Amino acid sequence: MKKNFSLFLIFSGFLALHAQTVEEKIATKACECLEKSSKITEDVYRDCLTKPMSELILTDKDPKVRESINTVEGIQSMILKVQGVISKKCPNLVPELMENKDDVFYGKSKNQNAQNSYVIAKDFMRQSNYKMAIESFQLALKEDPNFVLALDDMAVSYRQLNDYDNAIKYYKKSLEIYQEGNFALMNIGVAYTFKSDYKTAISYYEKLIQYHPDNAEGYFGAGKNYFILKDDEKALDNLFLAHIIYTNENSEYAKDSEQLIGALYQKMKSENKEDLFKKIAEKNNIKLE
Repeated sequence: MKKNFSLFLIFSGFLALHAQTVEEKIATKACECLEKSSKITEDVYRDCLTKPMSELILTDKDPKVRESINTVEGIQSMILKVQGVISKKCPNLVPELMENKDDVFYGKSKNQNAQNSYVIAKDFMRQSNYKMAIESFQLALKEDPNFVLALDDMAVSYRQLNDYDNAIKYYKKSLEIYQEGNFALMNIGVAYTFKSDYKTAISYYEKLIQYHPDNAEGYFGAGKNYFILKDDEKALDNLFLAHIIYTNENSEYAKDSEQLIGALYQKMKSENKEDLFKKIAEKNNIKLE
C-alpha cells in the first residue's frame, strides 16, 4: 500500500439524547415485528431486533450515530440498550433467556464412547494424519450423530485433504444441528471459495454476519469474495467493517484487510473511481489522508 494512503478510525461518543431516540425507534420497529409473529422464538426475536437496528442506524443522517456500531463494543452496547427498551415497551413479547448456545453445542459429547473416539481423532489431527482422524470421527459420530464438534472437525480434516465436497457435506450436517455455528459458517464459506463458488460463499458469510455481527470474519470473507466478483462497492463496505473490528481487537488480521482495501483503492483509482472510494470510506466513518 502506498504511503500516501492510510486508514485510521474516528471514534467519538454520540449525543445521548439522539442515541436514545434511535434506540426508541429501533425498539418500536422490533415490537411491531414481534407482534406480527405467531410464535416468538429466540431466532424471531433476534431478527426483529437486528433488522431495524441495521436499517435505522446505517441510514441515519448523523455520522456520529453510524459510528456507534463501528466497534464490537458499540454493537454489543447498542443491542443491550435496545433490548432494555424493548423489555419496557413490549415485555410480554420478549422470550425467556436460553442457555448460551455455544456452551450447549460446542461442548463434549454426553456419550463417553463418542467422546473417547473424538479425543483420539484430535490426536491424529495434531499429527496431520487426517485419514485416521476421519476414521475416528466416524466412530464418534456413529455413537453420537449430533456431536457438533466431531462434525466440524471431520469437515476440517476433509478440507486438509483438499476434499472440499466432503468438507462442505459435514459443515452442512453441523449447521443442520446448530444453524448459528460460527465455526461451520466461516469455514464452509472458505470451502466454497476454494471451489470458486463465490456467490454461495458470500451467502454463508452473510449468515455469519447475521448471527454474529461482531465477528470480523463474516465481513472479511464476504468482502474478499465480492472483491473477486469485482463488486467493488460491496467489497469495500464489508472490508471496512472487518478492518474496524480487527483494529479494535488488535488482531494481526488487520493487515490483511488493509492490504485488500489498498488493492481496491489502487484499482478504483486507475478506473477513475477514487471519488466513489472516498464516498464509501466516508459512509463507513473512515477518514483517509
